[in-house]
Amino acid sequence: MFASFLDKTLEVGAPNYIPSEQDILRCRVLTSGIFETKFSVDKVNFHMFDVGGQREERRKWIQCFNDVTAIIFVAACSSYNMVLREDPSQNRVKESLELLASIWNNRFVCITCCIY
Repeated sequence: MFASFLDKTLEVGAPNYIPSEQDILRCRVLTSGIFETKFSVDKVNFHMFDVGGQREERRKWIQCFNDVTAIIFVAACSSYNMVLREDPSQNRVKESLELLASIWNNRFVCITCCIY
């Protein structure tokens, strides 16, 4: 899913870009599990992992932290007034900040650069 977006970065970044029906359908896909995408930029190889957002998926993440040099944490600012599907009492942005803190304080990533 994310790989198809990477393949279209020049197209999506164009000033006259109009999303196709597929672009619209794929703009928000709930993920479950861990998905790896490999790509290169200026001869530097990257392995990116989409680890999904559901709480029950988080215990599987630890395997992704082995030998990483950076973590890019992405949270939707548009979720400021939304709640979690699995816990309607929890605000999504608050949950994201708590998750970031737990990743930051995890002993497996204590020497890893975090970008957020």
